[in-house]
Amino acid sequence: MIPRSRRSVTSAVLVYLLLIVSLQIFLVTVAVDALQSGNDGLAWTTAVVSVVLAAGGALFYRYLRSS
Repeated sequence: MIPRSRRSVTSAVLVYLLLIVSLQIFLVTVAVDALQSGNDGLAWTTAVVSVVLAAGGALFYRYLRSS
């Protein structure tokens, strides 16, 4: 049986992971809109932020797998 405190941490990490994925979906939408309107600066900025969020999501996922 998993201790109660460990389940709370795992649940919190899952919430953060869902939040990161939701934010990445929003950023992809913004990046596509920026590309279509010819705003390359915004498209690259959102791409960089999305990559950083993907790295953070991968770290959270790795934490979940190890626990």
